[in-house]
Amino acid sequence: MSVEILLIVSIIISLIATKSLIPLLRRQNVGQPIRAEGNKQHYAKAGTPTMGGMAFISVFIVLNIYLLFRQEQANYFQIIIIQLATLAYGAIGFIDDYTKVKKKDNLGLTEKQKIILQVFVALILSLIVYFFQDGMSYLVVPIININFDMGIFVIPVMILALVGATNAVNLTDGIDGLLASVSIPVFFGIFIIASELYSSISLSALIFAGVLIGYLAFNANPASIFMGDTGSMAIGAAITMMMLLMNLTLYLLILGAIYVAEALSVIIQVISFKTRGKRVFLMSPIHHHFELKGHKEPKIVANFMIISIILTSLTIYLVK
Repeated sequence: MSVEILLIVSIIISLIATKSLIPLLRRQNVGQPIRAEGNKQHYAKAGTPTMGGMAFISVFIVLNIYLLFRQEQANYFQIIIIQLATLAYGAIGFIDDYTKVKKKDNLGLTEKQKIILQVFVALILSLIVYFFQDGMSYLVVPIININFDMGIFVIPVMILALVGATNAVNLTDGIDGLLASVSIPVFFGIFIIASELYSSISLSALIFAGVLIGYLAFNANPASIFMGDTGSMAIGAAITMMMLLMNLTLYLLILGAIYVAEALSVIIQVISFKTRGKRVFLMSPIHHHFELKGHKEPKIVANFMIISIILTSLTIYLVK
């Protein structure tokens, strides 16, 4: 199957899967609770079907299994570990989403519970990658592209990357279509970066871009479905694992700079409020700040997507 057909198939099956999931979630009353202290404009979104990530994760896994059997010279280890990372973090997100729905509250798992689960999964995945994939002890330093051998100490870096990036990506999922629109260019970027030396990673990234395009048809403003933590954590894990397997973990700071900015805005807000009693932003993460400044959701999404395209293009240029 050519890459063009693979992309088209990914989009179409994701469209079908997402459309089919929406009425099922409605029948099960799987609706999104809205934070009481959040943006009041979002109150109207309460009850919108959530856990939509199950649709595109399922399509991603099925098509990756197809790659295992049909791609010539497929790297089975890389395909399987990417699937494991996606499923494991998607499962953590699912538990969090299910807890929210069951309690009918926007607070699911506690921060401590989530971090413990995320670190445990990251430790297992990092050990597997380090001991079963050759050449994983070094990192490529951005811009100068020098290989820095860290030995076994690369494992804590892997864990930090998986946990940090997954949470940063999760924070980016706050308004209709934002996370999918920002992440589609990222996956296309990984597809291009990996195309010469890592064909299995490249095709996995292409599939993920495709399934997000299909999902976005129903998540664009006004959203008919939300991906929930199920989807956002899976996206973060997939992106991180793909970059990690290419020893390009540090390039996530450039490729995923929007995710970094979203996480930093929360950290800055919390530190400022606790130390000075003042808020830097009207609300964090930063996309909510722009909302409260009067910018409409589609405009915020469009501008963030443009920035993501620029950052992706820059990353491709620096890596190549």
